[in-house]
Amino acid sequence: MFDIVTNVFGSDNELADECKLFSAYGGGRVEINASDEGAFSCTVTYDGKTRSFVGDMATDVAPRDKLFKRFVKRSVYRTLSEHFGVALPWGSLTGVRPTKLAYERMRAGGTVRDAVEYLVREYDVSRVKAEVIGRILEAQADAIASAKGKADLYVHIPFCNGRCAYCSFPSADMARLGHLLPAYLKALEREIRAVKDMMARDDRAIHSVYVGGGTPSVLDAEQISSLLDAIGVRDTEFTFEAGRPDSISPEKLDALAEGGVTRVCVNPQSLNDATLTAIGRRHKAEDFFAAFDAVRKRNFDINVDIIAGLADEGMAEFSRTVDGVAALRPENLTVHTLSSKRGSDLAGSDPACADIARMTEYAAERLKDDYAPYYLYRQKYMAGNLENTGYALPGKICVNNITVMEEILPVYACGAGSISKNITSEGVITREASIKDVALYLERFDERLARKSEFFRTT
Repeated sequence: MFDIVTNVFGSDNELADECKLFSAYGGGRVEINASDEGAFSCTVTYDGKTRSFVGDMATDVAPRDKLFKRFVKRSVYRTLSEHFGVALPWGSLTGVRPTKLAYERMRAGGTVRDAVEYLVREYDVSRVKAEVIGRILEAQADAIASAKGKADLYVHIPFCNGRCAYCSFPSADMARLGHLLPAYLKALEREIRAVKDMMARDDRAIHSVYVGGGTPSVLDAEQISSLLDAIGVRDTEFTFEAGRPDSISPEKLDALAEGGVTRVCVNPQSLNDATLTAIGRRHKAEDFFAAFDAVRKRNFDINVDIIAGLADEGMAEFSRTVDGVAALRPENLTVHTLSSKRGSDLAGSDPACADIARMTEYAAERLKDDYAPYYLYRQKYMAGNLENTGYALPGKICVNNITVMEEILPVYACGAGSISKNITSEGVITREASIKDVALYLERFDERLARKSEFFRTT
């Protein structure tokens, strides 16, 4: 635990996050004194030693106040990095989207190579991670170019048959709130049709559709068919999260195929049965393999999620999962790093794992001959201060993952707990959150639908 003393007004939380990157190595009092008069200057005192930094970042494109905060954070990072003898993979970065910084650099006239060097130079990002960002920028180029002028449609099913230990998403437990599902679906279908009218009004063609949750596959086949009929989209990327292998049936898969779905998520998280029990999953590894085979027989593109750092897993257990999933050759494979996020059962715990960096390195090495990284994001409280990376077979990237993570398209979102997003002509992002509570969503449906219509009309 670090105690932060600073004269940098309004930066206490950011500097605390910076120090927290080193919480696995030590703690104590950190004194930070900085000035932005003329050239930036900063002194950082820790463990009785003081380091001084001077920098003139006037050549950068960011506003001066932003540059100053970055300079101070970097000064803190370099002080603690030197003290503990540790160079962190993402350097001084505490933000969730490293690609965003790279794109800002490119919009200012730089190349992909310029963006890579910028991350290394200004943020102390490791060469390995910066090069991954460069590969992702190149992989995303065509998808971003083809998305212009469109919008994504998101549909949220907040219901789940139980809660996983790592999950922080608001969800409605079927055992307790399942009686609300029929009314919820009726209202949701009405909202979907209204939102599609809004998209037509706003002259925005549908770029992709994503049905997420929760666990959308808690719906039965008839309910799925009705929902997909309301969506009514064909000939575009259409993802349906059937995340829990134990929630998949042949009848449901037939309904998905008939309803226009092109991509299905089947997420084991781990192929080790002891781990699955420990994190609250209700399936075994064999159930995942059976579900994967059933989905494959219907010619869907498949995404598989796995998590590094679960329970008591070490390299042997994680590598077994990576190898087992890679052998199946799903079109997409997303490697998550465990995060003890607020709202999860793990909140406040330390997800540190001695092997966590080796795990993500192993996945990258194991997949490199067949797969390429195409999107990446980070979260607070991630084990090892690492990242989540999406890999794809050639020609099989998920365009929704790109546009959502890079925040380049409006998102018309439907359902309790969903968040709509709009982007002004000046590039300013605004958001409109739906009510999370299912009962309140139903009670205030008309009011909130009118509000959503006005949100997209005015922004």
